Amino acid sequence: MRPLERQDSTPPRRFIAVSPDDGSAIDLGHPAFAALLSWLVPGLGQIYQGRRLKGLVFMVTILTAFLSGMWLGGGKVVYASWKPDEKRWAFLCQAGIGSAAIPAMIQSWRLGGSAREPLFASSFMAPPLSRGQAVTPAYAQRLAGNDPDLDAEDFQPLPPWQQFRPLPRGGVLDRRPADQLSLWHQRLGRFFDIGTLYTMLSGMLNLLVIYDAWSGPMRFSAEEDEKSRS
Repeated sequence: MRPLERQDSTPPRRFIAVSPDDGSAIDLGHPAFAALLSWLVPGLGQIYQGRRLKGLVFMVTILTAFLSGMWLGGGKVVYASWKPDEKRWAFLCQAGIGSAAIPAMIQSWRLGGSAREPLFASSFMAPPLSRGQAVTPAYAQRLAGNDPDLDAEDFQPLPPWQQFRPLPRGGVLDRRPADQLSLWHQRLGRFFDIGTLYTMLSGMLNLLVIYDAWSGPMRFSAEEDEKSRS
């Protein structure tokens, strides 16, 4: 006869928050996992916790603002760049939305690294090229064919790469913008800055959504609650 195995009667640990509206209990599930989900997609952590309406409101409002900014900025305003002459500080705010931060960081890492081209040779969320930057022939061909600001003459052979607008030789004056970012500003004008602002605000607002998924709804302290009732 086999001996009975000892069973652990300790209940699983639960994280409970209190609703500031009606005092009901809110099961936060695994708060760290919920916060990660809300970082990846605004409101997804709240949906995981069963707060579906709140999660959908967060998702629709923040993603609408973010995508509106992307549209206003011609799809060029979200990228990561830490070059000495072009640091994209706005990305620190935009990175509050993980589904935007992750592809932007991958594109920046690949274009600035040994690959010399973004993932799938796509310019989506890729940082702008600077003067003399070397890229793969495939990426140069893609930009020359699809980018309204560039053509084949903007790239010169630098085997095995293609070089973007290298410095002219023999004292020739090149009046063209020296980098791709200047071309974006020239074409988009103020809409580039407006789109950047929209995406920055979306990322910063999502930090509050992440906090809500981590610790539950914010509520007044006992003293403030007592004052509000009096």
